[in-house]
Amino acid sequence: MISKGCGLLIDQDKIILMTKLALYEKRYISEDRRRNSYYLEDYIYIKNFKTRISVTVVVMMFAMLDILRRINHNLIFPTSVMQFIKVYITPYLMPLMIILIGYTMISTAIYGKRFALSQKRLKGYNKLLKQLDAYEQDKANEERAVYEFE
Repeated sequence: MISKGCGLLIDQDKIILMTKLALYEKRYISEDRRRNSYYLEDYIYIKNFKTRISVTVVVMMFAMLDILRRINHNLIFPTSVMQFIKVYITPYLMPLMIILIGYTMISTAIYGKRFALSQKRLKGYNKLLKQLDAYEQDKANEERAVYEFE
């Protein structure tokens, strides 16, 4: 296709490929490369670790608020370590474990999907790069053939 105004040769297929590549690079490339620098298990392990730490901190904050409320209302001061554990720690262990397991399962599913999506996008990106390279090779071969024919 020839541009009528400038006389420049415009190759629409190449422009489409390069536009797709540029859009991907602008939106996803740094995030996808960072994610795919890990193995799937390592990526999920790191994300689950962060999730568990966050959940534990939040649950402990709520537990501390509840403990302070209990102390304020009941004025129960433990006389031994066992009484302290029984009154102030044991009621929060089971909910903590249930919440940790639940959030771990949720984060595993979410981050597994994100990792798979990143891999899928990177495969598509690499496929587009190969198409562009093959397209440029074909054009170079065509130009060489035209010059050799003349």
